[in-house]
Amino acid sequence: MAENIIPGRHLGLERTYNTRDIGGYSTEDGGTTRWKVFLRSDNMHDLSAADQDALIDYGVRTVVDLRTTWETEATPNVFANSDRARYVWHNIIGDERTASSQDVFTGVPSDKIQRAYTSWLDHRQDQVGGVLSTLAEPDTGVAIYHCAGGKDRTGVISALLLDIAGVSRETIAEDYGLTGRYLHQRNLDSAAENGETPLATWQLYQAEFCPPEGMIKTLQHLDDNYGGVLPYLEIIGLDTAQIGALRDALKG
Repeated sequence: MAENIIPGRHLGLERTYNTRDIGGYSTEDGGTTRWKVFLRSDNMHDLSAADQDALIDYGVRTVVDLRTTWETEATPNVFANSDRARYVWHNIIGDERTASSQDVFTGVPSDKIQRAYTSWLDHRQDQVGGVLSTLAEPDTGVAIYHCAGGKDRTGVISALLLDIAGVSRETIAEDYGLTGRYLHQRNLDSAAENGETPLATWQLYQAEFCPPEGMIKTLQHLDDNYGGVLPYLEIIGLDTAQIGALRDALKG
């Protein structure tokens, strides 16, 4: 698997670890996804003034926060009350935690990921649809969507967008696993705070927390249970125009 470590993909902001552009990926019809359309990111509560300026200069005009109520209150997004970008909140996984919801995070890493992500896709369809509907709206400028680490909730949305654009499953999984390179530094900086064990290399971090196979299994779940990503999107309420708008935005 050739990793897409393309100069400019990772924005290298001062106060985030994992802000990346999903442009530049090959599509199955021979094209590539467009740059400066969608950015994925980890938490945006601590952005410096320079970071904020860099995002605005990059074209960001829409900020979509995927976190829980508690997260948005504890660490508010710096753009939540800004007049520089529109801020939209979609609580993609909800605030309630049950014993069964915690059980999905046990077992082999790729299976843990598959169980967690497919639980959200199956049971939080209004929220997933809401995120994609927001991103499909006209005049969003560059849109950035984020959660706490830019890995799980953000990874699911990224996978759906890239699939809509016709990016291969292997590449979608690679984009997901790329998070390991960047969140590994957060692991070293604040492992105890995040309930993690410090891991020596980004490869070890990826294998434990974001193995590409986990995203392959997640997308296979959509194939097996809904007939694929596009039928799933229709089931959760997106219409042909919205799906087309997302595809056109990414493919140009």
